[in-house]
Amino acid sequence: MPARAQIDFTQYHTPTSLAIDLSNLATTHPALSQMFTIGASVEGRAIQGIKISTNPGVDDPAKGDVVFVGVHHAREWLAAEMPLRLAEYLLTNYATDPGLQACMNNLQIWIIPVLNPDGYAYTADPSGYRYWRKNRRNNGDGTFGVDLNRNYGFQWGLNSGSSPYTNDDTYRGTASFSEPETAAFRDFIAARHNPRAMLTYHTYSELFLRPWSYTTSDPPGEPTLAYVAQDSISKIAAVHGETYGENIWYTSSGEATDYFWNQYRMGAFTPEMRPTSGGIGGFSPPASQIIPNSEENLPAALALIHDAGCRSLWIKDYSGDSGAEPSAVWVGTGWSHAFWVSPDISTVPVTLVAGSTVTLNVVVHNDTSVTKSGAIVRAYYTDPRLSLEFPNPVAVLIGQQTTNLSPGDTTVTFSWTVPTGTNIWGEHHWCVGAVVLHPDDRPLTTQIQLSNNIGGRNFETVEAQAGDRLLMVAVTNHLDVPVEYEALINREKLPRGWEVVAPRLPPNPRPNRKALLLGVKGRTSEPGETVLQPLHLHVPATAKPGTKTTIEVNGVLKPLVPGKRVPLGNGFLFEIRVPRCKPCKLYPKID
Repeated sequence: MPARAQIDFTQYHTPTSLAIDLSNLATTHPALSQMFTIGASVEGRAIQGIKISTNPGVDDPAKGDVVFVGVHHAREWLAAEMPLRLAEYLLTNYATDPGLQACMNNLQIWIIPVLNPDGYAYTADPSGYRYWRKNRRNNGDGTFGVDLNRNYGFQWGLNSGSSPYTNDDTYRGTASFSEPETAAFRDFIAARHNPRAMLTYHTYSELFLRPWSYTTSDPPGEPTLAYVAQDSISKIAAVHGETYGENIWYTSSGEATDYFWNQYRMGAFTPEMRPTSGGIGGFSPPASQIIPNSEENLPAALALIHDAGCRSLWIKDYSGDSGAEPSAVWVGTGWSHAFWVSPDISTVPVTLVAGSTVTLNVVVHNDTSVTKSGAIVRAYYTDPRLSLEFPNPVAVLIGQQTTNLSPGDTTVTFSWTVPTGTNIWGEHHWCVGAVVLHPDDRPLTTQIQLSNNIGGRNFETVEAQAGDRLLMVAVTNHLDVPVEYEALINREKLPRGWEVVAPRLPPNPRPNRKALLLGVKGRTSEPGETVLQPLHLHVPATAKPGTKTTIEVNGVLKPLVPGKRVPLGNGFLFEIRVPRCKPCKLYPKID
């Protein structure tokens, strides 16, 4: 049985009592937790949290980072109680819950109950105002406060989702990250080695929201985000019957989850907790709501921790893949492993002929001792790109199978009709991706190397006789910010005399202002833009018929943002074969 709360949640905390209880948790559980501070508020108050990890004094890059944050908006007191209760639950149940312990052992969990300490203090002060929303920035015109959840640097400044007027509750500030609270939180996440997921607690309306907030259009990865949100709603409803919704009736630009999904592709969600309605009074529900609200939101938080920390269902990214997240990292000259060559994705027959129907096989590994019933496996195909993710806005769904995955390995089959046309640069070159989802193991990203729930296979066989041959790779910027990109060729496996050259592309006709400010000299790509990078292959006349080799192209996209620029991307793998016949027909394939 889970340990009962030792902290008193029958009444709302004051800022002082919350700080004391949080500090006492760290003091009581020194082997598992310690206090940390991410910065100071506009009035100089510390923004504090509690780190929970098996080695809390060490920032361990081998562990995933999961973040829970409350009280962007000062009046939302339940949003402070829920993170505090989560911290207590994790620390008091770690020793007696083997399943929870196994997941927590792989994670660093960061819990910040109050991001807006000035506003929170103002709402608790008898001389303040209980329903104050913003921080306490002196705007210099007789008004105070910036809405912290309209101050993030993605799609900041849109009048459709924020206000330019200082006296409005949704005033966005003078610039993105103008407020020390949001700037500190941005920098805190940027300093994490392996950010996997974030929940930002709000009230009210009983909703479980996902990106995008600034628009009603779908973000990249919408099917995955929707699955996690809907499953979280089911877990919440199973406790007290409260059924959360998925959609809110307004847009929010410069919002936190939009920023972190766009910047890191880390699963980022907003639970808008109790009550469902109540006007301004809905922000101060009776204290009797604290405990049931925490009880029903705990399963969703614990599921996120499980997804980030425990592996049960997975697909290999390469033959030696152990299921670690990430499976590969950018090392400056390329990715540490080619993670776009999953041996768990194959076709029968191996050789693909345009217009033919083949059997697509996806092997899913189940590391548990129980059958995972009702698992969903989705398969997609798309042009291979150096910016590939699954799902992505241009990927075509081959099929979806709902199946039971027994312990060990299960092969899930699809019927796939190979496209008759060429891809966008005139080649028969495709990438197949697979995603496995289950309520016990949900992907929290769309990036292949960041989630063992996702696998991709990018493979082409090219006939190349002696002389020169033109190959092509593509970069599509699916992010909503400009990027710098690189395409680097691994020449280590090339036979003697073979050469591959990536000619420098002409400079951007209109240099990007952000690139100039950041001192970026490489080629850049605007949101939604596809750039084709030619590769000139030279095969020497001495190449023997039947010779085979591979050309590995590593690609990376670096968002044009201040501070830490997190690399995203993947690669191409061309198999080059010197034909035994003249002329020879070209059959691309996926292995």
